[in-house]
Parts: sequence; C-alpha cells; structure tokens
Amino acid sequence: MNAGSRSGFALPAALACVILIAVVATAALFASGQEASATRAAILDQQATDYAERSARLTIANWNCPDCDSLPVGGVIIESNADDNPLESIVYTTKLDSAIYLVVAEGRVVAPGATRLARRIAITVRTSRDSLGHVHAVPLFPQSWTPIYTM
Repeated sequence: MNAGSRSGFALPAALACVILIAVVATAALFASGQEASATRAAILDQQATDYAERSARLTIANWNCPDCDSLPVGGVIIESNADDNPLESIVYTTKLDSAIYLVVAEGRVVAPGATRLARRIAITVRTSRDSLGHVHAVPLFPQSWTPIYTM
C-alpha cells in the first residue's frame, strides 16, 4: 500500500468518533434531564396527596361543624384551610345521611415555576355525640381514605 491511500482514513475516523461521542453525551444529558423532571413531578404529586390527606384528617380530628345538623342531605360545606406555601387545600364536607358525611380534601401545589397539580382524598365519617353533647367524627373504614382521580 502506498502512503497516499492511508493518509485520508485517519481524519474521517477521528471525526466519526467525535460525532459518536457527542451523540452519546447528548443522549445521556437528555435522559438525565427527563429523569430529574419526572422525579420532581413525582415528589410534587406525593406532596399534594399528603397535604390533601393531612387536611382531611385535621378536619375530622377537629370536627367543629355547628351547621352540619341543619345541613340538608346532599348539602356541602366548603372550607379553605390556611395555606402552607407552596401548598394549599380546600375541604368539602357533604352530608350523606343524618350522621354520615363525606369529607373530600383537595391538596394543590401552587409553587411558582412548578406544574400546577391537585390531588383529592375522600374519607367517609360517622358522627356521634358524647355524654357532654360534643359531636365527634370517626372514619367508617379501617383504611379510611380513598384517592380520587380526576381526568
């Protein structure tokens, strides 16, 4: 072989290697960015779900509903809880029967720059009066809450 035919092979091989390395590095950076984005979204989703559950449980634990007795079946009381930036919640208490209520809490993430999302938790409770006449709410089921998925 003469020297002239081999001298043109090194430059294309080196350029192909550089391009291949650049493509692999770009793909790795893109994949890691997508993974970080998915992880952030999963964390926000869990925070919204936990905040909704916390709001519903606080409403039940601190049951103070003087209007509940006079509320007609199917009536709803809407309460907005104090916001814990970047989280906020709204609790809907619906009268299902004379002593059975559905407490639905919606937890929302409202962080600037974050994806706005909301998750709902529903807990069915029964109310009863103690010997002093105070009304208490107790969840009906051992695994008392149910996530509500919206489309």
